[in-house]
Amino acid sequence: MTELAEVRAQIAAIVEEFGDDAGQAAHEADMAAIEERAMAVERALRAVADLRGITVPAAILDTAPEALVRGSGFDRAVLSVVRDGVMTAEAVHVRDDPQASAALLDALRANPVRLEHPLVETEALRRRRATLVDAGDARVDRATHAVMGWSAYAVAPVAVRSTVVAVLQADAERELDARDASILWTFAAGVAQVYESASLRRTLRHERRQMRRLLTWLDARSSELADATIAFVSREGSELPQPEEMDGHERRPERERDGSAVLDAVLTRREVEILRLLADGLTNRAIAAELVISGGTVKFHVNSILRKLHVANRAEAVARYYALLDARR
Repeated sequence: MTELAEVRAQIAAIVEEFGDDAGQAAHEADMAAIEERAMAVERALRAVADLRGITVPAAILDTAPEALVRGSGFDRAVLSVVRDGVMTAEAVHVRDDPQASAALLDALRANPVRLEHPLVETEALRRRRATLVDAGDARVDRATHAVMGWSAYAVAPVAVRSTVVAVLQADAERELDARDASILWTFAAGVAQVYESASLRRTLRHERRQMRRLLTWLDARSSELADATIAFVSREGSELPQPEEMDGHERRPERERDGSAVLDAVLTRREVEILRLLADGLTNRAIAAELVISGGTVKFHVNSILRKLHVANRAEAVARYYALLDARR
């Protein structure tokens, strides 16, 4: 091999060696960036998972900024609710500084922002995506910028189906990049799902309560109607004689009616039965078990008893019950 060929071979070997190292380094850098992004997304998803234990929709929005800062590389986060085209700050979290959080929230609430063109938040809401914003952008709200003093921030809508319920804004002391926008969008989408789920559960709980009230009322009403005294009326409209007036027997004088008869005249059979059990010292639950009816039905009948006897409470009802029984002795 000539000297020139030998030199060329050495150069090729060096280029190949360093070229492999450079390629390997670039590959490792790419893999590290991908892994870091995956870990950041996972932290954001864990932060969303922490919100799933909250059952009140409004509380989810209040807690979201803190969860975002805790589960991401952001240092400050603001959540603003959207009502009638106006964005009003609802919650602020500054990492390790609750006093700054409270001060920023007060200042932002004093300056609600109307979502109009060409505001950058308006564009983010229209496109349903996260956006990186340079604070020098003319589309940034100046009052908000004066309060936050940020150089750049990320913004994303919290959209439940076709309705934007809130806006998330976040920044950090470091320089933001596209990964931050992606993480904020992942978190905002997760918050929207949790918020919708909590809202649906709340609606279902309300409807169940309403249904239980209705069923209790129907149960009590049907029981009251079944126990009510039936008055027979002739075809001409005159009242027919009662059983004790038939077969030549006259109705008993009022003075001969005993306490039980008075109770029977005022209360239904079911109410008399429940009043007797009240007098025996049974609770509503015990009465329900004794009569095989619901606790709501017992409560309905007890209230009816108090109303018909013109008494204020159970004790007075029991006292009236014993007074009527003693009257016949």
